[in-house]
Amino acid sequence: MEGMSGAAPAPPVAAAALGLDAGGTIFLMGLVSAALGAFVAALAYRGYARNDSGPMLYLAVGVAFVTAIPFVLSYGVEWLTSASDGIVVLVITTCNIVGLTAIAYSLRRPGR
Repeated sequence: MEGMSGAAPAPPVAAAALGLDAGGTIFLMGLVSAALGAFVAALAYRGYARNDSGPMLYLAVGVAFVTAIPFVLSYGVEWLTSASDGIVVLVITTCNIVGLTAIAYSLRRPGR
């Protein structure tokens, strides 16, 4: 079978043009995702501040916990501690559960 030689798949063309390996590509895509998530969370927070809307605050917190915070914590836990991959995955999964719970609450809670 082709592609089953054990070699890592080639990174996307744009990442290859930047001279990134697979690890660098994963980091770059995670960084872009976290930055975009932080931007969306900031927009939701501005909506909360402008309209004093509780659901918008929960939406902002939820988006941050689904996108930006797991990225920061996953690399932070990995760089600052000797935690295993399982612990890093547990941290990311916990952030996702908190974020999705906040988003669900923002959609179910009546606005002011």
